[in-house]
Amino acid sequence: MEFYKNFKRIAFHLAIYLIIVGLIMATSVLLKVFGPPKFIYNDSSWEDSVPFEPETSVVYDVLLDQHSHTKYSDGKLTVRQNIEWHIAQGFTAVVITDHNTLENADEIQQIANEYLNRCIVIQGMEWTTKRIHFNFIGIKEWNLEIPRNPTDDEIRQAIDEVHRQNGTVTFNHPDFTRRTTEEYVPSDRVLMNWGVDFYEVINGLDLAQDAYEFVQANNDSVGMITGTDMHSPQRDDGGRVYAWTALNVTSFSEEGIMEELREHKTEIVTNQFGIENHGDYELNKAYDFFSPFYQLGDVLIYYHLSTDRNFDYTDRIIFYVFLSYSALIFVFLESVLLFRRSLKNR
Repeated sequence: MEFYKNFKRIAFHLAIYLIIVGLIMATSVLLKVFGPPKFIYNDSSWEDSVPFEPETSVVYDVLLDQHSHTKYSDGKLTVRQNIEWHIAQGFTAVVITDHNTLENADEIQQIANEYLNRCIVIQGMEWTTKRIHFNFIGIKEWNLEIPRNPTDDEIRQAIDEVHRQNGTVTFNHPDFTRRTTEEYVPSDRVLMNWGVDFYEVINGLDLAQDAYEFVQANNDSVGMITGTDMHSPQRDDGGRVYAWTALNVTSFSEEGIMEELREHKTEIVTNQFGIENHGDYELNKAYDFFSPFYQLGDVLIYYHLSTDRNFDYTDRIIFYVFLSYSALIFVFLESVLLFRRSLKNR
């Protein structure tokens, strides 16, 4: 009878404890996604920055970034801050490619007109699915469904719709996608035949060697392009720039750039050490307060909610340590309660 009472008591305590642990895990995920950012940025953060000029023998009129994000998806900057950051890094054109949304369109159009003489801002979208990521450059609307795991026909339909709008399609981080996804990715030859215009041969720091070699061998049909994939100005979040896409245009305008992109007339400018223009911004004290939750939230998101097979095993240790400590704390607390109860019964 005493054993049964102890078992019920421990089971009840365990249920409460698991709820508490679950709440901590859920809070960590929510803070990681919606919590205060590490740094506080503002529209004037880069106003005193001198635009970077990469050393290169490539002759160009425009330096383009075809891949960047804002607060409309998972970026940390507003549209205006995104543009100011790009100007500081030496870009004179940027495509804003928030994930699966054009809700940014009105703001992009309004602000783009203010920068016509400094930086051409082009509407884009990152078509993000489990199977493949595309950047659609130069589109104005999107009325097709964006499936989580698209069929071949749905991929072809999306590519055709971009071309109907006189836009271009980029296969983003191709080598990384092929290396990490669990879903079937169409072959390079198939994608080229379907009409993919560019391969993102440099994404941030990463050179897609296989993609680079494929484009080199098929440069009459497909072009190469680079993207920072910038989510925030931090170096591990796209904020350290290693490459620019160089263009020679007939006019410094969106249409002038799109004309060259449709002809696949691009060259690559690189800096092997990477450059970063920090700008003027401050550490967010609220982030410091919640920082213990952020790393756990990051692990829970990418370990449990992602199909990325390239997930770093050392990061999984954080999750295992958390579970181990949780179990040890529970055992310790129960042991203390049992010890106190045994002393009372003497």
